[in-house]
Amino acid sequence: MMVAMLLRCRLHPPLMSYICLLCPASFTFCHLLSSLPPTQSPIPHVPAAAGAHRGCRRRDPPPPPAGRPRVPRPRRPRLQPWRRILSDPAFPRRYRAFHRAPPLLGFLLNRRERDPDPEFVPTAAASPVSSPEFDCDRLWTLDCRHGRVLFHSIEPTALVVWDPITGGHHYFPEPAHPFSGYAAAVLCAVDGCDHLDCHRGPFLVVFVSADHYDNVTRASLYSSETGAWSYEPACPDFMCDIKRTPCLLAGDALYFMTGLALCLVKFDLAQRDLSAIHMPEEYHYSLLGTVMTAEGGRLGLAGIEEHNLHLWSWQAGADDIEDWVHRAIDINSLLPVTALTTSPRLVGFTEGSNTVLMNTYVGAFAIELNSMKVRKIGETGLCYSILPYMSFYTPGLSRVLACDLES
Repeated sequence: MMVAMLLRCRLHPPLMSYICLLCPASFTFCHLLSSLPPTQSPIPHVPAAAGAHRGCRRRDPPPPPAGRPRVPRPRRPRLQPWRRILSDPAFPRRYRAFHRAPPLLGFLLNRRERDPDPEFVPTAAASPVSSPEFDCDRLWTLDCRHGRVLFHSIEPTALVVWDPITGGHHYFPEPAHPFSGYAAAVLCAVDGCDHLDCHRGPFLVVFVSADHYDNVTRASLYSSETGAWSYEPACPDFMCDIKRTPCLLAGDALYFMTGLALCLVKFDLAQRDLSAIHMPEEYHYSLLGTVMTAEGGRLGLAGIEEHNLHLWSWQAGADDIEDWVHRAIDINSLLPVTALTTSPRLVGFTEGSNTVLMNTYVGAFAIELNSMKVRKIGETGLCYSILPYMSFYTPGLSRVLACDLES
């Protein structure tokens, strides 16, 4: 036992000297052990790193082989919470369902200058939409709705439906019957659609025209699914000079302006028939008015006389009989003084909101009638009509749809 203790104490010279003082008989054996060659300690002493906790030892990884530098292991990037939400494939659908109303991306202007091709004016500098470019010499914008734009091509004669987000366009011929005055509308043809993302589905075009020779008014419907026109029965002895101005979709009906302030032409989408609505007693041709969306999404009518904006709303009266309700707004305090040097002219409206579009001597303006906010939307120039384009936009959607069409 004493030998084993001395062999262990040989590893600690101070402890061996203390044992020799306590037990002189062990002095000779200790002297013999000290004369032996040193042996390696089974547990080498490793100095603790600076600041390391007492009793802990740092285990460094083995050095890399000679000639091979140590390459740090790449860390997996961590997405921020907002990036994770935006990268979710279901985010665009939730975004559209939350906001409901598509944003306004810009305006299409029909000018009266020598070059009648429409001009697109974006509402923001970084707009996904630019002016249309087709193999046509002359274009006229007829309607904008449900993410699509309807053009009438003069040379060559055809109608064109254009999707500014995807860049796709569809050519088809005019109705086969003769016509003089006309107007048209483009609609989404998907049953039960919420019209928040109509870029993939079929569409319907409603073409209302007047035939002065036969003294009739007709409605023709084009379906992108069948690629053909269907003709509704003509209305004899009901001939109205249809104006080539923007029409209104209110409820399940389309409303078109006529010349000489004779009436409004209504096309019922469910019954597929035409009817006429009388104009207000105060309305006359010199007002150069337009249909518009009134409060509550009802049928509305607007016109300008001097510096007064006249508004009518089609609603039920005290006896539940629908008729026009009139009010007037003074626009002297809304527009710049230079804009009132000549009489302004109504050239359009924003469907679904109580907003009218007005062309003046110094440019075009949009007036939101609920808040009375005015915004300039176009520079100086004579515009016949202005049509707003509204749609949700998801970056990369055009590439995705192009791949779908190719497959």
